Amino acid sequence: MSNLSPRRTPVIPRPRIRAARSRSELFRRYRKPLALAFTLLALAAALNVLATGQLAQRQVVVALADIAAGRTVSAQQIEVQSVPLAPDDRQVISEPAAVLGQRLAVAVPAGTVLREHLLVGPNLLTGSAAGTVAVPIRLSDPATVTLIHPGQLVDIVLTTGDGFEQQISSRTIARAVPVLWVPSSDSGGELGMFSAAGTPGEGIIVVAAANARSDELAGAVSRGKVSAVLVN
Repeated sequence: MSNLSPRRTPVIPRPRIRAARSRSELFRRYRKPLALAFTLLALAAALNVLATGQLAQRQVVVALADIAAGRTVSAQQIEVQSVPLAPDDRQVISEPAAVLGQRLAVAVPAGTVLREHLLVGPNLLTGSAAGTVAVPIRLSDPATVTLIHPGQLVDIVLTTGDGFEQQISSRTIARAVPVLWVPSSDSGGELGMFSAAGTPGEGIIVVAAANARSDELAGAVSRGKVSAVLVN
């Protein structure tokens, strides 16, 4: 028989930590972790201030549900909420009465803060160059209106001639004009400063153009076929 016994793993005794006897002793023992924690808290607070950009809470009108372009805003679709906004943001609307019954120029998702330039009316031309006017145009193919949305740029093309007595000819009468308004599927009645001249589906859109070209654009449909071409 072997006289050798198996080796045992040496047991390392755990250091015994004496309990702190006073508050000052406890503070001295954990002063470094506490200093690190306070530093991180101060840094987080500073970053939070920078991220908010000195925003202030303001009572403004917010959309409660998705609202399509051309729809009339109702009381069930909006609510006054407290939202952090820049103090110099003057376009925001704070009174529900200012939007009730108004039509939207663009679609807005739920949670959007409503601003004046989102409504159909004189504010559609906010930021436009001097001499810019809003021109209603009737497209010859009403179905193409469903492909157009407010904010898109379009070329307006006029096609004349019948191919028999007159040669067919097409020319662009307006280039890269922004679309301000398109009818919704149930649009009708008054549209802010515009009056819907017919029933839905007649192909009427509103674009921003120079005042010098407004007559040619508005009366283009009487001279031939009018088309809108989407451009970048």
